Amino acid sequence: MSAKQVDINQWKEIPCECGGMASRGTVKYKSYEIRGWVCAKCKKEYIHPEDSMKISKLEELKKSNPSVKIRTVGQSLVITLPKEIVDVYDLEKGEIVRLNPENLKKIEIEF
Repeated sequence: MSAKQVDINQWKEIPCECGGMASRGTVKYKSYEIRGWVCAKCKKEYIHPEDSMKISKLEELKKSNPSVKIRTVGQSLVITLPKEIVDVYDLEKGEIVRLNPENLKKIEIEF
């Protein structure tokens, strides 16, 4: 017999420790806006555990400052994204990204 899996992404409300109910919404954690639940009674915020883990991984990536080498494919130059970045941003093959040149030394990539 297989264990029943729980999908917390379907939870619209969760019980709060104050006895009230926390509704799904956006919560602020550090400088990030992430998924979570907010209690209507006491205003306590609960962070979505998947987003909490992603923020931890993102903070580690910021500290490690990953570098990649530019290489050639055909007549184009390409960079590859490390697996850790792919995992944090849930990227998949074929996704379109936007490149925003900021200055002569910096390009922002928007997923």
